[in-house]
Amino acid sequence: MTDHADPIPHHPTLADLDPESATTDALIARVRSHREGESYPTPEQLLAHLPVVLRALCDVLLAGEITGLDAAYRLASIIDAVDGAIDPPGSPATRH
Repeated sequence: MTDHADPIPHHPTLADLDPESATTDALIARVRSHREGESYPTPEQLLAHLPVVLRALCDVLLAGEITGLDAAYRLASIIDAVDGAIDPPGSPATRH
């Protein structure tokens, strides 16, 4: 008898998004689905790493190494991290 492993569920990527209809909220939702099960940084950790993350984003933008959609996704990830550090998912104050 042949073992049939359960298929790995499709994990949506940016390639699955229509750039014409992408919204910030849709990108944040995509980030949250990718981050599922991971803990959010503490506000102190976030603040300590934010300049590094923003500089890296600025560098790849200036070098033309990423698309607008890629940049928007990275910004959505930062937004989600800030939201998660301030109001962890599931708290009443979380907006998205």
